[in-house]
Amino acid sequence: MLKAIIFDVDGVLIDDVDLIIDLYQETARVLGFRVPPRMEILKLLGKPLDVIIKITWPGKDVELVRSTYRKLLLDLNTKIPPVKGAVDSVKKLKEYGFKIGIVSSKRRFFIEKHLKEANFDLNLFDAIVSAEDTEKNKPDPEPLIYVCNRLNVKPEEAIYVGDTLVDFESAKRAEIKFIGVLSGGLDKKYFKERGVEDVLDSVAELPSFLKLNRSNQSL
Repeated sequence: MLKAIIFDVDGVLIDDVDLIIDLYQETARVLGFRVPPRMEILKLLGKPLDVIIKITWPGKDVELVRSTYRKLLLDLNTKIPPVKGAVDSVKKLKEYGFKIGIVSSKRRFFIEKHLKEANFDLNLFDAIVSAEDTEKNKPDPEPLIYVCNRLNVKPEEAIYVGDTLVDFESAKRAEIKFIGVLSGGLDKKYFKERGVEDVLDSVAELPSFLKLNRSNQSL
């Protein structure tokens, strides 16, 4: 029986993927590094910042790149909007009786800051797992196993909703059902070709999708 819905944050609950890509590219320009194309960055999203830095600019000073990226982010001082319909969807799922969790490779400060600015009530989330909370990060299954323990549910009683193949790999390794959403920028064909069975346009569709599938006893 399905008891918990676990969300990634970037591109799933908040509409910030284009902003993140722009920030990576601007970081490269500021530091005089190679500017990676959009799709290269998009395929890496979901991994921790330090890992993306090491893959994108091997041999470069990780602390320098990290601090430059975060300074650019803070200097923007812009409120990131929610994915359209996401706030209402989380509220509905909570009303349906699901436990609600978050697993993100972001730092907790940015998770909470951006969710608040996007008008999410943090009290709706029963457990938030950030990059600092586990020794390993996605695509390792540890963060998802950890959040299940926090939510007091078994992996087979949860769903992870993400927008990247890193999210999918983490869910697969944790033996948690995965639902992909297109709000992060990847297209449906890209997900389907890599074995993702359920793909929605965004989390706005999630309550009706779960309601339909529960009535058909497929979840």
